[in-house]
Order: sequence, then structure tokens, then C-alpha cells
Amino acid sequence: KIAVGADLRDGRVAIKGWREDSGITAEDFLRKIEAMGVRTVICTDISRDGAMRGANAELYERLQREFGLKLIASGGVSSMEDVARLRALGLYGAIIGKAYYTGDIALRDAVEAAR
Repeated sequence: KIAVGADLRDGRVAIKGWREDSGITAEDFLRKIEAMGVRTVICTDISRDGAMRGANAELYERLQREFGLKLIASGGVSSMEDVARLRALGLYGAIIGKAYYTGDIALRDAVEAAR
């Protein structure tokens, strides 16, 4: 199985180590890779990655509604409320990094909430 990463800032794909805007919207990028047969996408809101500001639920909700992809949210997932909200939106998964390392999210609780 292949999962494609979509690193997003302000709704556009960022490239070259997040330093440059590709000029491609998230929607255009997802349409293109969906047409190629990709079914799983890791969407990282790079403006929130590691910032502990909460997941960009509005972005993920919009993309989830528009596409038939298995979306995995990344960037800013910082609380159990984030995990529960992303689950309620129907996302395929969520990546938890800093919130786990700092103890803000107990992994056992997150796994249970995501079921």
C-alpha cells in the first residue's frame, strides 16, 4: 500500500522542505493523485506541526467531504479532543507526535478513542 504525503500551508502544497509554495491547491493535488489510484493521504498542516495549537479540523473536514480518500491528519494534534473530533469527522487516522512525547496525550487513550 502507498500513502502519499501532502504538506499543506494555507491550503496549498508546500515543497522543498516546506520552504516553497508549489502553487498547487490541496484540492487540485488530491484530485490528481486520486485519479492515479492513490487511496491514502497523510495531510500535514505544516503551520501547526509541532506547535501544539490543535488540529486544523476545518481543513480536514472540507477535504474529507470532497474526496473519497483515506485521510490521515497530521500537524497540531495536541489533545484527546482533537483525536475525538477527527474521528467524528470520519478521518482514517491521525498522527500524534509532540503531544505524545510531552505527555499531553496518553497513547492508550488515543488508540481507544480512535476505534
